Amino acid sequence: MGQQMQTGVIEQLRQHINRLTVGGRILTGKTCSFGEAALDGALPWGGLPTGSLHELVGHAPAIAGFLSAYLGRVRTSRPILWITPEQQLYAPGLAAYGLDHRRLTIAWTRRSQDRLWAFEEALRTPGYAAVVAEIDSADLTATRRLQLAAEAGHGLGLLIRRDAAPSAALTRWRIDPALSDGRNPRWSVTLERCRGGQPASWLLDWDHASLHFRLVAALADRSLAAAAE
Repeated sequence: MGQQMQTGVIEQLRQHINRLTVGGRILTGKTCSFGEAALDGALPWGGLPTGSLHELVGHAPAIAGFLSAYLGRVRTSRPILWITPEQQLYAPGLAAYGLDHRRLTIAWTRRSQDRLWAFEEALRTPGYAAVVAEIDSADLTATRRLQLAAEAGHGLGLLIRRDAAPSAALTRWRIDPALSDGRNPRWSVTLERCRGGQPASWLLDWDHASLHFRLVAALADRSLAAAAE
């Protein structure tokens, strides 16, 4: 094997390992699929890996619907904890997206530091299908702690945040409502950042009949398009 080819193979292996590791530790947990090939195919792991932290920003009600649709198919024998600052999360309404309200525990506290503490402790506790927390902001140190907690508990951490500060999360998603056909909810979904992956955007419907996401269209990444101009 020539030196140039050997160097290329080594670099490919290095990139592959980087996609599968966090802080030098290999992600060995279960992968939680979206059930939609376009989204799963954009992620190096074929879905969101457990033992890791992921972030969502955007329109709060749209995020709640999108997450409910996703979590309804994630590790269905396990409970889900949702930590929120408001008493407006309506479990039976989330069930319309396929999330069984009997799996869902809602923890409510106004103080952001209390939610952050509860999130970290829950992520360290084995047994949850996922832990969701709505937190105004979290700095890089806090998200590193959350990532380590998710690794310790082999959990799936989903952080809904308002800011876009630097973070140790594996992925960051932007979820906004989109004009629908009037029958099914529709979201504009953007993968803004992904360790080992590339930004991408889609329009997605939620099919109530089959309880599955349905791709409407793949969208050009506006940030990449703007950078090229």
